[in-house]
Amino acid sequence: MCLSYKNPRHVYDVLRPLLAFSKLCGQTAFSIVGEPPYVQIKVTRVEYATILTNFAANLFCVYINISNSQLSRLTGSTVMDFGLSFLFPMGAIIMIMLAIDNFLRRDLTCTIIAELFKVDRSLQRKCHKIDHRRHYAILARVLFVLVIMIAVGVVFSLGMCLFTDFSLGNHLINSFSYGLTGIQFMIVNFHFVAAARLITFRLDAIKHILRKHSDTGSWWIEQKQRWGRRMDPVDVVVELADDFAALVHIVERVNRIYSNQIIALITGVGMFCIFVIYSSTYSCYYVGSTRESHLTVILLTACVFYVMMVGVTFVAAASVENTSNEIVGLVHEAMHRVVDSSIKGKLLYFSLQILFRRPKLRCMFYDYDWKTLFSIFGFVVTYLVILLQFDKFSEDTSKRNIWTK
Repeated sequence: MCLSYKNPRHVYDVLRPLLAFSKLCGQTAFSIVGEPPYVQIKVTRVEYATILTNFAANLFCVYINISNSQLSRLTGSTVMDFGLSFLFPMGAIIMIMLAIDNFLRRDLTCTIIAELFKVDRSLQRKCHKIDHRRHYAILARVLFVLVIMIAVGVVFSLGMCLFTDFSLGNHLINSFSYGLTGIQFMIVNFHFVAAARLITFRLDAIKHILRKHSDTGSWWIEQKQRWGRRMDPVDVVVELADDFAALVHIVERVNRIYSNQIIALITGVGMFCIFVIYSSTYSCYYVGSTRESHLTVILLTACVFYVMMVGVTFVAAASVENTSNEIVGLVHEAMHRVVDSSIKGKLLYFSLQILFRRPKLRCMFYDYDWKTLFSIFGFVVTYLVILLQFDKFSEDTSKRNIWTK
């Protein structure tokens, strides 16, 4: 990342280099220019060239995978062979649709960042210093680790050409498809993870302020105006309730942007796991060919990476819900400590607000929690068992026909 962003002053400085990297990968074809509160979205010829390059690269990925039919794996099933041949083309087409969706929702993205900036200013009014440098370091490390994982997978795919008798062109196509779809999958997923982490950081700040004032027993702050000597009292409970409501509204906007995108990614990962695990089972237990096993290992590495990315998504989403639950506990603890009835009533309303409007990252079908993750794994295992049973049934039927003849 750029050296000028080592000491970010606000949330815009935290996100600008990350969005620049995303634009380099073709998933964010816009720029955020200006200083808050005078910030605007800018789309220049460079951004248009970036998104057109993204379309061309993904369409080229679709073409080379479909035109090279020798890349299909032998699984004993025509449907599975056909599906394996179209895994990477399907991923490339999905990435084109997601890039278009990100471009059309650029104004909503800028609105979310602006609302995060307003929440930060409100938290600073309550004498809380936000460590933007720490936020940037955490997000940059997550992005760096994910890029390293993609690079290792691509190098591994190329290195397999030393151990198989397939041509170098086949491995280059595999590596190119893996790298192109993998980096875009990672970027789209990172957008969701970054949004979840930024919301969690603000919820942690609310939790810290609640704990501090609960320990001191003081729920008012005397703040001096910028001009003059007048001191204005700040009601901490009311201000924190407003900040929490603003974060809930931000979560709803995030769900509006990423619900369809994450559904597409999770559905693709589920189908990818079913095809790849079935192919691996057939290669190991039915064919036993070293040649097929080497090719299957490449797909397994991609499968592991995609599953890990889905796990990161659910971990980030669960952190938002867990932090809000901790805030509920702190509010109830403060209610038992407070003697003033007016403060206790405000804390009660704050508690009801959290209970009835909890910030949950979700889509139209399910919440992003551990229960949903286990259901997805159950879905994959169920369909794998069904496919393997059909394969066993077809094998027994073919043997019976041979003995009949």
